[in-house]
Amino acid sequence: MERKTIVRRAALIGLGVLVAATLTTTVAGRQVRRAAAAERQARQDWMTRVAGEDQALLDGMAQKITGLPVDPKVIAEIQAEHYRQRPKRVLYVWATANDGKFVFGVPADAFARLNTVYDQSQQAITEDNHFATRDQFLRALLHEDRPIAPIKPGLPDASPRRRGDDEWWRRYDEGRNGHYGENVLFLSSPIQAAQGAIEGSLNLKAIELGPPPTDVGRSLDSWRDAEGFSGVLAVVSLLWLWFLVPSWVYIDAQDRRLPRPLLWALLVLVGNLVGLLVYLISRPDGSADLRCPHCGKKLNGGKAGCPYCGADLSTVFCAKCQYPLKPDWSFCPDCRAPIAAASGVEPAPPARDAAG
Repeated sequence: MERKTIVRRAALIGLGVLVAATLTTTVAGRQVRRAAAAERQARQDWMTRVAGEDQALLDGMAQKITGLPVDPKVIAEIQAEHYRQRPKRVLYVWATANDGKFVFGVPADAFARLNTVYDQSQQAITEDNHFATRDQFLRALLHEDRPIAPIKPGLPDASPRRRGDDEWWRRYDEGRNGHYGENVLFLSSPIQAAQGAIEGSLNLKAIELGPPPTDVGRSLDSWRDAEGFSGVLAVVSLLWLWFLVPSWVYIDAQDRRLPRPLLWALLVLVGNLVGLLVYLISRPDGSADLRCPHCGKKLNGGKAGCPYCGADLSTVFCAKCQYPLKPDWSFCPDCRAPIAAASGVEPAPPARDAAG
């Protein structure tokens, strides 16, 4: 089988894979977008349902508070409700009076740590003007596992203040620094006294650590895997074709006896379709296929005689390099070997059998 035929078949295989991979990528990408939209809707519906449940829970907690200060039994009930939450859910509940004074928080250790930082860093927080209230400070930094150290005023390095590892919270941005893959809810409910007057608010921060339990996510993952695999397959097939085209050009240039076939192959490798177009325009029209001038059949290399009709080919092709020759040439233009004179040998008659 000829080299060019092998390259053509390999290119057809690569082209078929490229078309199939491109179609698969297109279909999978469309399904990914649909599944992503369905997942966003399912997530929104789930968050709406969870928010409703949390708001009802918070309202029930607030109704148990009949005034400030809060009865320790009510705080204990809220603490027990906090521990009853499911494993992948974190709940923070705290109460604030109308004047902004912190009343209590569950779990107590998380709020004790943050309140200490807020109280000891009051001057720095006021100067920064980043956290307007204690509620904003608590809401933003709850559930942060990084160290939160207080900024004590009056130190030699306090003005100008240096932003060290312990001062990261001073410019904390909830939108940019939120935990990836978490769904966070902020809710609030008024605290009413027995006479009906509002004395403060009960706040809740609920964090869902895992994705919502929806079946759409599995379908989305499957389509994403299919899109990724088909995309990789398309890239591989493109690379396959990228190197096959210069290979075909190299073989074709050799067959046409063009000078520097490797240079043409490199040109097509770098220039791709532009280089291929330049080669197709620049190459000779005829191919340098070895064919017998008498019967016209294709020869497998230069021969002294035609295997089909027996014609003498000593002056048709160079005996040294098999370059096609013209009758009036004395030297081969390819290898500069002298050309032998025509011997005038006629095709040999077919042999007769003994009976003839």
